[in-house]
Amino acid sequence: MTGRRAALLMVPLLFLGACSGSDEEDHGDAAEKDPKSSVDFDDCDFDVPAGVDMQCGTLEVPADREDPDGGEIELAFGIVRSDAPDLAADPVVYLSGGPGQSTLELVPQGFAQLYEPLTANRDLVLLDQRGTGLSEPSLACDEYTEWALGSLGSGLSDEELEAGAFDALDECHERLADDGVDFADYNSAASAADLEDLRVALDYDEWNLYGISYGTRLAQQAMRDHPDGIRSVVLDSAYPADADLYEEMPGNAERAMDALFATCADDPACATAYPDLSRTFQDLVAKLNAAPAPITVVDASSGERVDDELDGDALVGFLFDSLYSTELVPHLPEVITAASAGEFGSIGLLLGTQTQSLDFQAIGQQLAVQCHEEVSFGSREDVAAAAADHPLVEGYFESGPSSGSGIFDVCDSWDAGEAGSEANEKVSSDIPTLVLAGDLDPITPPRWGEQVAEDLSEAFYVQFPFTGHGALPSHECAVGIAEDFLDEPGQEPATGCVDDIAAPAFTPEGIQVGMTPFESDELELAGLRPEGWVEAIPGMWQESFLSSLIQQVVPGVTADEVLTTVAEQLGTEEPLVPVGELTTEAATWQLYRIVELGQSVDMALADGPDGLMLVQLTTSPSRADVHREQIFLPAVEAIEPLS
Repeated sequence: MTGRRAALLMVPLLFLGACSGSDEEDHGDAAEKDPKSSVDFDDCDFDVPAGVDMQCGTLEVPADREDPDGGEIELAFGIVRSDAPDLAADPVVYLSGGPGQSTLELVPQGFAQLYEPLTANRDLVLLDQRGTGLSEPSLACDEYTEWALGSLGSGLSDEELEAGAFDALDECHERLADDGVDFADYNSAASAADLEDLRVALDYDEWNLYGISYGTRLAQQAMRDHPDGIRSVVLDSAYPADADLYEEMPGNAERAMDALFATCADDPACATAYPDLSRTFQDLVAKLNAAPAPITVVDASSGERVDDELDGDALVGFLFDSLYSTELVPHLPEVITAASAGEFGSIGLLLGTQTQSLDFQAIGQQLAVQCHEEVSFGSREDVAAAAADHPLVEGYFESGPSSGSGIFDVCDSWDAGEAGSEANEKVSSDIPTLVLAGDLDPITPPRWGEQVAEDLSEAFYVQFPFTGHGALPSHECAVGIAEDFLDEPGQEPATGCVDDIAAPAFTPEGIQVGMTPFESDELELAGLRPEGWVEAIPGMWQESFLSSLIQQVVPGVTADEVLTTVAEQLGTEEPLVPVGELTTEAATWQLYRIVELGQSVDMALADGPDGLMLVQLTTSPSRADVHREQIFLPAVEAIEPLS
């Protein structure tokens, strides 16, 4: 994978069954109050997690805010009903990043980490901003996504990759234009007006805005244009209206990388295990740019393996993208050091997960917004010069159509118009605002949060250590601070928990995972799960993309079928054979272990009353023994079928 291909796949984002609600239930003042509005409620068009009460709907708004009597577009939204006994009347509305990222399409797999923390005391309104997700028209560019993913392992030259990327974007632009899309209609000012229309249509007197990444830029636009009805605002990983995104991006990325290397150097265990990590990384980038290494990228959705090559610029892109995820930070020194020794298995796995962001991203909307209100205030020469000031990352940022000076070529033909000068000016407001920042954030650095807070007279700024992009999804501490703030926006929240955030466990000796009981009627199982790990889907808890625990009953499947599937996914030709046996009160388990593609998998299988019982721990090889003792064996010993 060259730096150019990596830049195509990892678009720098300013982010990260039927509906269980029933139309007949009384959901309070928000439901179908105003017969004059264009709000329609219906079933959700996506799987809503079990136990989540959610109602979905659409709202028609003017396509062109300068011509309200012209055509209309349709916004898709959902309302998550909190089960709080003392429900506050003012909900929170979630503003996704990107721009272009869907909010609703992430509900099935992202609810627990992204949305549930905001439902403790309030309902949560989820909106697919105009042009994104389930809103119509969608400005998704399937042409670009399919081409970018198809370029993996293609062997195309940098020149061919660049030409192919622009051709795919041109095809997308032409299709959308032929469908009647006016790209100048898709910008932050229009989306802020959409928010106000939705608040009025749902009959909320006031609500609270939570914006993450680009969503903070949209929140600031709403604070400037439509302050009435906004009770308070949480800006998580702030993007200032007056920032020069593309010019500052290389420096912001290199700052975050340097912060990671310094964090490791300041940690005795990390410094001993991975000495001079900065030099290791720089030397590896130079080595791979001189002679790219073979790598196997594993598609996280299909398990398909694609053989490719990794050059130094692509490695820079990998680290840049990985620093978004706080949960990956403890693994990065090990991953970099392993790569320097020729072991690229973990990078191949993570690259296969990082490309998934394209599935939830409307590239056409992202370009419309950024060309309209960001690129129009910058210059190609300044962006190229800023990248040249940071040679370590220059090759990566200058290799893609949406991360360096190439963005100007795209915008020249995107027909998005140019925003007025106010779009590039600081936002001043007295609306109570909580600003959250992570010290390892590679795209929206802490100084941007401080920059935004300076012009908000009622702002509280909180910075979190060892944290990437998005504080709220990363820490219970951030969730508690946000809850306190939302309950009393005019009062500075208590932030003492920030000092208690532990440094990452960079080495196995520092790992300590507690186990806590769970009981699930949906899984028909009871047992123990890892504390602090997120339940990504029922029966699967994740620490990161590299570490997960699965506990499930699989009816109608034999142990041999499961073993064959796992072997195929890991690409091993050797049959899996038991390495031990464990008898518990529930069953007699066959134990398996396999190490492949930078992963260590411990698996236990046993027959249960309703089908095959499965416990599977996946982690990095260096952590396998510790995780086996602290997580896998306690889980196997505790699991019980409920039937």
